Order: sequence, then structure tokens, then C-alpha cells
Amino acid sequence: MPTKEILPIHRRQISQAIIDRLLSMISDGYWAPGDKLPPQRDLAKKFNVGMSTLREGLQSLQTMGILELRHGDGTYLANTPSQEIYSHMVNVSLAMGKTDLLSLFEARGVIETGFSYFAAERATEEQIKELFDILEQEINAIEKGERDRTHELDLSFHKKIAEIANNEFLSQIVGSLFEALDEVLRVLPQTYEGWRWHKNVAIAIGEHDPMKASETMRTLVNASGARLLPFLSNGTKTKTSP
Repeated sequence: MPTKEILPIHRRQISQAIIDRLLSMISDGYWAPGDKLPPQRDLAKKFNVGMSTLREGLQSLQTMGILELRHGDGTYLANTPSQEIYSHMVNVSLAMGKTDLLSLFEARGVIETGFSYFAAERATEEQIKELFDILEQEINAIEKGERDRTHELDLSFHKKIAEIANNEFLSQIVGSLFEALDEVLRVLPQTYEGWRWHKNVAIAIGEHDPMKASETMRTLVNASGARLLPFLSNGTKTKTSP
């Protein structure tokens, strides 16, 4: 465990502050999945909060699937933290101005090119069929001008690839990235060209060609990032609303 000082909390919304502090500590590597946290009394003292307030924050994290409160044993970091922790880390970074939209697109590109590689290696015939079924629904929605439906199918396509790649940890992270980028992706209308990029990725996965799948996904994400540029103010990096 890193030997970092645990600072006391001085905020109005103490329970939420406890949640924020613990999530930040988890993301900083204070504890690994399955590790036992310090006794509640010690945490309350370090945070300079009451026991009841601390328990409220811990219970919220348990509800989110991040912590496990074991009666008579202590508090543990869940072996497989849920997507909420990744969503929280992305959203807090955005609110603090640490992460901009282009950085998120870059992160998405790195993760999704890897996803596509693994998907091409691991896809079953049934999964390939499901991927092309999504493409068929997507092109129909584009032709009908159903913008919201097209957006939903766009997300479904990427999530299906993550599912095929069969890596739960990375799947949760990319889910959080899409959640953070949702408003931006929603205002970028899906085009025939975008659909063709999707189709090229699907073809590469269907051919079980990992390198081709990875490269075509990289092209798709880079093109999406390029389409984002007109939405940036005065050529500067735009932050999403806190």
C-alpha cells in the first residue's frame, strides 16, 4: 500500500466527500481489488468525520458494487469493481478540468483498437451475425433519418465489439468513456461514411483478422475525433460541463 498521507475532509457535503475521497484513493492504488480497508474507526479519524457519516459513505459505495461491508470482518474493495467507479473517475476528471474531450477520444481509440483486435480473434459465428444485424438496423435508421435510434445503434455496435472481446475490465472502462462522451456523440449525426467505417470493422472481425480489425477501428475513431473539431471553441480544448 502506498505510504501517502490521508488528509482530513473539510466540506459541506461530507458523505459525498467521503465517497469522492475513497474513489480517488482506490484509483490511486491505495488498495487492490479484494484488499481489506483500514478499520472504520481509523478512517473516520483520518477523514475527521463521525462514524455515522463515514458508514453512510461506505454503504453508498457498497450499493454501487465498489465495496463489500462484511459484518464482523471489515470493509473490502470488491474483486470486480462495478462500472460506477470508472464513470466516477472520468466525470471527476472532467469536472476538475483534468481531461478534455480530445483526450477522451484518444483514450477511446487506444482501448477500442485493442478491443477490435481481441474481437477478431475470439468472435463466434453467432456473434459475427449479431454484429452485422446491428449494422443492418443502423443503416435502416440512417435512411429513415431516425437520429436517436441511429445513436443507440452506434453505441450498440461498439458495445457488441467489447462484448465479443470478452474483457470485463476494459469493457467497463470503455462504457464509462462512452457515458462521458454521450452528449458529444449525440450531436454528431451518424453518416453513410460512418456506417461504412463500422462495416469495415465488422468485416475484419468476421474475417478473424486482428490487425485489420484494429487498424480499421483506429481509422473510425480518428475520423470521429476529426468530426469533433468544429465543436471546440476558438480552437481550444473544450471541457464538458461539470
